[in-house]
Amino acid sequence: MSSYVLELLDGSHDRAGFVSGLDSVDRYLRETARGHMEKGVSVTRVLIGAEAMTPKAVLGYFTLSNITVEAREWPGAPKGLPRQAVSAVLLGRLAVTQASHGQGIGSMLVASARQLARETIMRTGGIGLVVDAANEEIVGYYARYGFIRVVPAGLRMFLPRVSLETGAEIPLG
Repeated sequence: MSSYVLELLDGSHDRAGFVSGLDSVDRYLRETARGHMEKGVSVTRVLIGAEAMTPKAVLGYFTLSNITVEAREWPGAPKGLPRQAVSAVLLGRLAVTQASHGQGIGSMLVASARQLARETIMRTGGIGLVVDAANEEIVGYYARYGFIRVVPAGLRMFLPRVSLETGAEIPLG
């Protein structure tokens, strides 16, 4: 079994060599992710091989940020939420390099994002983890991990806080 390390994105990672097959997430990693980190917009974590040398090949990545949502009517949302928007954690992007598809990298990234979201919510509050799937195929991917659609035909999905508290953790390695 291979060993992996989850790191905060920095200049030692090979962003230019990352190809997932979805241009928007590849471009985000290459052109935007570090700037968003520097400005405090979001945090990007990358999965690399434990023995990776600089420039470190990125096997996959995800971004997390805080958002506010009006979730009173969402399935799985706690009953009695206030009328105004409430806090949640946004899984903004998640991608795996094409060369690593089918190796469980995506599952490790989702598990890590869930764990970090749970820790954030325990410290600061929040109703759960939100993701905006890029398309219907990706809706199916997130549904495997317990995410539910906010509205029947929409791409926004939600994993309630209670699901984060009971979610399984997947070790990196």
